[in-house]
Amino acid sequence: MITEPGRKPMPNLWPWLRNSRSVLLVLRIGIGLVFLYASVDKVVHPDQFAEIMQDYEILPKMVVNGAALWLAWLEVVLGICLILGAWLRAAALMGTGLTVLFLGGLSIALTRGVGLHCGCFSTDPGGDVRTWISLWQEGLLLLACLWLTVQAFGGFIGVKEAAMVERSAVRYPGHERHRR
Repeated sequence: MITEPGRKPMPNLWPWLRNSRSVLLVLRIGIGLVFLYASVDKVVHPDQFAEIMQDYEILPKMVVNGAALWLAWLEVVLGICLILGAWLRAAALMGTGLTVLFLGGLSIALTRGVGLHCGCFSTDPGGDVRTWISLWQEGLLLLACLWLTVQAFGGFIGVKEAAMVERSAVRYPGHERHRR
């Protein structure tokens, strides 16, 4: 790292960020609250949510009502699991999968030219119509879910291996020197 003479270099925050339990906790609770908040109106008004799902023109009509009920309660369970940290790997993977599903469904509807209210946080049919620009919200949620999933499954590639090498060096001094 090149710095000006007399100035201290900025600290490298990447190792702390990718291995920090507090970042993982905030991310886990934040995503859990998003899913829990998103589910409230869907659980209270499943009929309106089913109409919104029908507007996407992706699912067959005979499946929409069941899918609307199932999805709303899945979001409740997912949000609770993430907030409590229960079944974290499965919850993180499910959150990522659902976000990909939402992003894909919205993209398909927008590609077809269907102007719709997304139904993400409200089942009010008078809400804002989603556009391509509004996909950034789903994209941010997807990035957060991906980060959480990677961390739940053991972190970024090389983190565990580096920790194992570091631990073995403490137990067996000079071990890395002879290993090739």
